[in-house]
Amino acid sequence: MREKKTKELGQYFTPKFVAKFMVSLITKPKNALILDPCAGTGVFLSALVEAGYTNIHAYEIDQNLPNYSPVKIVYKDFLEVKPEEKYDVVIGNPPYVRWKNIPKKWRDKFRSDNYWSSIMNGLSDLTYAFIYHSVNMLKPGGELIFITPIFWTETVHGRKLRNYLIKRGHLELLINFNEMRIFEEVSSTIIIFKYVKRKSLKQIKIVNLHTKERLTPTHLDRIKKLLLRLDNGEKYIRDGIYEAFLHEQFKDGEPWRPVPDNISTLNPLLSFQFSPLIHFRRISLLGNIAEIGNGMVSGLDKVFQLNENEIQKLNSKEKNHVIYVYKASTLDRFYPIKNPIPYIYINDVEREDELRKDYPYFYQKLTQYKDRLLKRYNYGRYIPWWHWVFPRNKHLFERYEEKILVPSKERYDTRGYFRFAYIKGLYYATQDVTVICPKAEFREGAKYLLALLNSEPYQQYIIYKGFTRGGVYDFSEKPLATIPIIRIDWNNSEEKKLYEEIVNLTNEIISKKSWRTYIDEINRLVSKLLRITLH
Repeated sequence: MREKKTKELGQYFTPKFVAKFMVSLITKPKNALILDPCAGTGVFLSALVEAGYTNIHAYEIDQNLPNYSPVKIVYKDFLEVKPEEKYDVVIGNPPYVRWKNIPKKWRDKFRSDNYWSSIMNGLSDLTYAFIYHSVNMLKPGGELIFITPIFWTETVHGRKLRNYLIKRGHLELLINFNEMRIFEEVSSTIIIFKYVKRKSLKQIKIVNLHTKERLTPTHLDRIKKLLLRLDNGEKYIRDGIYEAFLHEQFKDGEPWRPVPDNISTLNPLLSFQFSPLIHFRRISLLGNIAEIGNGMVSGLDKVFQLNENEIQKLNSKEKNHVIYVYKASTLDRFYPIKNPIPYIYINDVEREDELRKDYPYFYQKLTQYKDRLLKRYNYGRYIPWWHWVFPRNKHLFERYEEKILVPSKERYDTRGYFRFAYIKGLYYATQDVTVICPKAEFREGAKYLLALLNSEPYQQYIIYKGFTRGGVYDFSEKPLATIPIIRIDWNNSEEKKLYEEIVNLTNEIISKKSWRTYIDEINRLVSKLLRITLH
């Protein structure tokens, strides 16, 4: 019952020391009119009273929750309250509820009501609605201080909300806790932000914490000191797990992924602004010069795998139905570190009697797991139990001779780099791998692209600009498609020379399977090419 309520209402209760820290960010006088739109059990209300604030309003949808604060809570859905610009401060922890778990009446209203439809869509979560509605409750100059998951600041479908905020005010503070644990039930990346409903060019104070520790009051005390140092004129601070810096105001609704000036200055890829002309002539998005797709889904991976001893037992028909497949665990930077794994693939066999007669070893092997195979998720279709459930992008693996494979989910802190591996020939990959297939019209070719993606400037770009959730980077089609790829000016002799050096070195790496020997030179060449091209 509690789990169902958490999904529907998005109730994740804020620790008291976090609420007290957020209250300390308020700069309005003690008699300011303050609203907590999702009061829960009153943790923010108690913190406000303890800090001396006297004029506090509160809403809470769940009337079964106890109120442990001295402030009266109105038990009502905040989203049903008429928006009036009357509050000096809105503070709290808005609910995080995915679209599919939002009550149907609200999903329908978000689609049909003009007030909501300009911001909300079928990919929004309930946090979007609370941020939007809260901003509309603020007086000009009012302060919004929320603790939320990071998603709304980064996702493509959050663009409308970010645009709305930027047009009406400025971001004063953004604290990114990355993988720190704050709420017992939540593993998402959590942020605290402060937004002021007044346009300003004042720089944003950014704080990042690079640790998996549980958040404690000591961490927040250190953050207060970092913010004071930024206020006193320091522009960049790195102190162990803490990073703090000043950042220009975001200009539009593009993903808010702040990069320190000292890093973006060294890597022009991070600070370059793409104009349509340059985008067309000098830079192409990866999705425009390559086909990208996730690997194939068997539904029960181990069952379809074969070993070399088993292959010796196969008849000729069976051998013709063995495919060689890479998994994420077989890949390294530039090349695979393990041989592809042989798999059974007989999706062209439609009848069980044909399977039994013509593919006896396959039948004997797979029959042992028939019950489990029948229970696989079938995507709403009838799927014979001996088939892979979702061959997905099998055609990509077959159509392209040269391919680049990357694990579809990757933790940077595991290795200190992302793995893009070059594959040539008829090989496949499972769903934990994404395939990048450079198109024929991309004259620079697969090995040039491989070098870029494995180079430090591009890996740094992914760290700061890529899509990450709870420390795990997403390398599915959409995030990959937006990576900017530098094109070669074939009439520029210096660029042509750099291109040839990059490709020759990449060939050497693949041939000798020794990327560590050459990576510094790859980084130097790619950095030089970026400086020439982007400057």
